[in-house]
Amino acid sequence: MKKVFYLLLIPIIFAGCAANRNISTRPNFVAENYFLFGQAAMQQHDFESAVKLYKRSIEADPNDVYLKETLMETLALRAYFDKTTNSEIIEIGKIFCDKDIKSEKIYSILAESYRNEQQNEMAEKCYKKAIKIQPTMRNLISYFVFQQNTKPLGNIKLLKKAIKCPWDEEKLVLTIAGLYSEIDSAKSLEILIKVYQKWADETSLTPLLTSYEKQGLQNKVLEMIQLHIDNDRVLSNQIKNYLIGRYFMLKQYDKILENKSLCFEVGTYDILKYLFFSAIRKNDISTGIQAGFAIEESGEITEEFASSFYTYFADLYLSEDNYIEAAKNLVKADDINTIHSYIFEADISKNIERKEKKYQLLLQYLNISEDKNKANYLLGIFHTEFEEKDIAFVYLDQLSNSFINENELNRMVALAYLQNEMDIPKARSLLTDIEGMKISTNELIASLLMGTKHDSIAYSILKEEIETNPMPDVSTFSTCSILGEKYDTQDSLLIILEKGIALYPENSDLLNAMGYFIAKYELIEKYDEAEVYLEKAVSLQPDSEMIWDSLAWLYFKQKKIDEAIDAMKIPLLKEINHSEIAYHLGEIYLSLNKQKKAKFYFNLAIELDNEKQSVQLSKEKLSEN
Repeated sequence: MKKVFYLLLIPIIFAGCAANRNISTRPNFVAENYFLFGQAAMQQHDFESAVKLYKRSIEADPNDVYLKETLMETLALRAYFDKTTNSEIIEIGKIFCDKDIKSEKIYSILAESYRNEQQNEMAEKCYKKAIKIQPTMRNLISYFVFQQNTKPLGNIKLLKKAIKCPWDEEKLVLTIAGLYSEIDSAKSLEILIKVYQKWADETSLTPLLTSYEKQGLQNKVLEMIQLHIDNDRVLSNQIKNYLIGRYFMLKQYDKILENKSLCFEVGTYDILKYLFFSAIRKNDISTGIQAGFAIEESGEITEEFASSFYTYFADLYLSEDNYIEAAKNLVKADDINTIHSYIFEADISKNIERKEKKYQLLLQYLNISEDKNKANYLLGIFHTEFEEKDIAFVYLDQLSNSFINENELNRMVALAYLQNEMDIPKARSLLTDIEGMKISTNELIASLLMGTKHDSIAYSILKEEIETNPMPDVSTFSTCSILGEKYDTQDSLLIILEKGIALYPENSDLLNAMGYFIAKYELIEKYDEAEVYLEKAVSLQPDSEMIWDSLAWLYFKQKKIDEAIDAMKIPLLKEINHSEIAYHLGEIYLSLNKQKKAKFYFNLAIELDNEKQSVQLSKEKLSEN
């Protein structure tokens, strides 16, 4: 509570010892001269001389209480910086009090000095005498805080009495609210609301906001700050920043735009960013551009933020069909990967108008760029995306190998050549330049073709890799087992999987692929072998629902229904999110004549719809039953 004491003591000292005070009752001529010289010494911060002069003034007029109060206040001010002065205050105070002096001020200062000297019994007597003479708000608060520090609890009646005193000093009333917050939070809030209504400044606003925040009333916090701003009251930038930052976190972008004048007035980097992105989200182009300029002029754009900022800035201009300014900002964005992500956003193929705008932007970007490589790359990929291969090659063929390698664009450019003309030699030459590759070029080319209309070529390349590479990556075998079902015979696939297991006997994915392959195609003579593979796979990955499903399916094919149900315990413990597992469960329960459960899982397989064959088989089973 020491801070509270200082809060209460300092106003007494400075109010009592300020220079140029008027003497309420005029002392004799000699005393007045000493007093005035003492004031002059105080103006020079010469405590020692002031104390001596005030003492001489009291000697000249020993009955003047005001002179004694001034001396005590001066000593109290010195005691704030030099604690040894407390003993002098007590010594002089005793002399004054022995003469039955009636000064609330002297008893208050004396009480503080006794407290500082840990003479609590004497401090309490002085507090009581000060209150008896004049129960001021400050005296009542000081005595309450003193009690809190020396007894289990302060007397709440002191606070109740204090709050009824005239509200002349804002900080004292706020002190009462702070003390009440530990006793009665509702009363504390009530006082804080009234303090703000009376003074309506930041000093009274801040603790009110803190109180609302402690009670979880975040909307009230924002409401009060906004009200303060709307009434043109003085407010620090720190609270303004908090308001705008909070609005942004809550996605209240309209509120930020309503406060755009405030944002520009504060002009900090963070607050301008909040305004900039709010304008983008609410399609307020002019405000966004204005905020963008302000951010740029701040000179605080970080290297990490610059690329994304300038692409957003470019997009604002693009919205106004200002292709020149948009292209200038793309040049500033500089980072090719960030620009690529912006140009090829998810919806570009679905929005013809935006696609055309992006194309015009790229042409302008090419026109103004000093280094044409980036624009050529983007235009080459753009035409590749929209299957305009002849035009794509016009741009792609202009790219230098050094540009491709420096910007790590090998995969993208190789894929473009594969998509446009299945130029495998060109793709291979681009991919061999990649440093630190952990898989072979064939495997990388196949991975680029996976999921495209060239799946069959990917499979051929992977088969070639298995035939020519003595140690292909393990993923090559797994991928082949998936693609091979569409493009190869069972015998050929079996040979591939057997070679994979021979090379990677501890790989659970390969063991699972082989075991499931045998079960799926009902290679009865290999059932025992499949069981060994799958049991080993589950021991390697005991939490894998897919592997347990494979083992259950093998048991089902072997007519071991109880074992199949038991193997499905792990998948059933988890949320079923794969059509294949749901279909298998449907078949297992159907074999047990549990029609209701079987239908549930067949329907679930259809609903999940993430494995075509399982979905089709589930539909057939439902139509049969």
